[in-house]
Amino acid sequence: MTGDLFDTVAEAQPSREEIGDGAVLLRGFVRPIESELIAAVRAISAQSPFRRMTTPGGYQMSVTMTNCGERGWITDHTGYRYDPIDPR
Repeated sequence: MTGDLFDTVAEAQPSREEIGDGAVLLRGFVRPIESELIAAVRAISAQSPFRRMTTPGGYQMSVTMTNCGERGWITDHTGYRYDPIDPR
């Protein structure tokens, strides 16, 4: 399969869809800058690779995540927190 991830997205103005109390989905909102966003995520993940963290209860999370900036959200056997040290 070839093509862009967003090939099937209509070339319409961003739509606004309420998906919950205080939560809004803005379809197509970042389309004009998608290449820059993807490049930025790749640069971040090159320095801090995506990984699955472990909860304080010893369970592995089902999502992968990465961090950037002065502090990142982490979880381990001691709890959940924002920390300046990436536990890779």
